[in-house]
Amino acid sequence: MSWDYPVYVSEAELALEKSTAATVAQSVRKALPREESFEWIAGDDPRPLLVLRECLSCNGTDYALLNRSEDNERTLLMARWFHCVKLPTDVTEEDHPFAAMFPDNKPPHLFVCSPDGSNMQSLSGEQSRKELWNAMEDTLKLEYTRDAKKTVRELLKVLVTYDTLDGMEDWRIEQLEAALEKDGSKSRKASKIRKQIAKLRADKAEAKAKEAKLSDLGLKRKPVPKQVEETDKIAAS
Repeated sequence: MSWDYPVYVSEAELALEKSTAATVAQSVRKALPREESFEWIAGDDPRPLLVLRECLSCNGTDYALLNRSEDNERTLLMARWFHCVKLPTDVTEEDHPFAAMFPDNKPPHLFVCSPDGSNMQSLSGEQSRKELWNAMEDTLKLEYTRDAKKTVRELLKVLVTYDTLDGMEDWRIEQLEAALEKDGSKSRKASKIRKQIAKLRADKAEAKAKEAKLSDLGLKRKPVPKQVEETDKIAAS
C-alpha cells in the first residue's frame, strides 16, 4: 500500500518557518471546516479518497484494511485507483485540523469517497471483504469511466501469468547453469536455453504492458494544470 500522511500547516505556521524574527506567535490548533479539510487532504490528486483513521490497536499497520488471514490481492489492486490517506489517532479531537471529517459519535475507522468528501461510504475497520470491495467498487464506478470490477478480474489473470513466467524463468536459469557447468560456454544446449529465457522475458514485458494498459481506468476528474490556474488568476485581476 502506498499511503499519504497529510499534515496541515496554517499560513501563520508558514510565516513562522519563513520569518527570521526571534519571536513570532505560534498559531493555535483548530479544526478546519469540512470542505477545507477535504480540499487539503485531496491536494492536487484527483483520485477518489480512501481514508484510514488510525487507532491505538492498528497504529502503523494496515489491519483495518487488509485481512491477516485472507488473500488481499483484490484489495491491493483496487487501492491503486485511490488516493490512500492515513490520519493519526488524535484526528477526532475537536481541535484537530481534520476533525470535521469525523463528526459522528461513532467515527468511521475507514471510508471511501470522492475527493471533495461527497459520496462517502463509511466502514468500521472490521468489515467483511465483500463489504469493503462493494464500497470500493461503488466509488470507482462513480469516479472512473471503465469498469473496475471487470478490470480487476483481468489484472488477476496477469498476476497469474507473472507467477507462471517467473517460475519458468527460474527453472530455465537452473538448466542453463547446469548446462554451462557440464559443457562450458559453447554448449549447444546452453544456447537453446538462453533463447528460451529471452522469450520468457519478452512475454513478461508484454504482460507488463498489458497491466499498464488495464490500469488506466479513465479518471473522470482531471487535475487543473498549474499554468491554467495562473492564467485564470491573471484574467480575474
